[in-house]
Amino acid sequence: MLHRLVDWLRRERPPRGYRPGATLARLRLELGAECEPAGSTALTCRSADGLAFSVCERTDAVFLAHTVSCEFRLPLALAVDTLAPEVGRIVIRHTGALRRQGIACQVTGADDGSLAAIAHRLQDDAALQAALLPLDFRRCELRLEDGRWQLCIEHFGASEVVSNFPPMRRYIRLIAPQRQALLQSLRACQQLLAA
Repeated sequence: MLHRLVDWLRRERPPRGYRPGATLARLRLELGAECEPAGSTALTCRSADGLAFSVCERTDAVFLAHTVSCEFRLPLALAVDTLAPEVGRIVIRHTGALRRQGIACQVTGADDGSLAAIAHRLQDDAALQAALLPLDFRRCELRLEDGRWQLCIEHFGASEVVSNFPPMRRYIRLIAPQRQALLQSLRACQQLLAA
């Protein structure tokens, strides 16, 4: 009996007050791209210049509140000479203590020279740095899973903060300059890694 209670308490469940797809519906109006629903918590989008990407909702629960953020995913076909491992991750972050000065890439999940070469290529590209510097992202990473590469960017905008006590719901917009920086970052990464 106690075992069932513990399993019931530990089960995966959406946060209280979570409305699947509500954040994506607001983002869809701001994005300025053709978007089609791909389930209740995902969109498949195509920008005016033909860039195809997807957007998925992510929830993070905290005490008496939760956040709903949008993760932008771009599938990539890398033109690399060396064979990469099956799983790996390159985390991209801003450098600089008070002002953003550049980007830094860190390889995690695999100890492979080909991933380090890709990380150096990302870090040294001026066009990618120019695109990523103005972008306000929470998380940016290049993932390798089952031999498939994917760029994932979780932006600070296009997110919702929901509090149960006191009851409050606030949407943080994806403003036009950030939207342009986001699309430019996706394009720059795609062009760099496809070459």
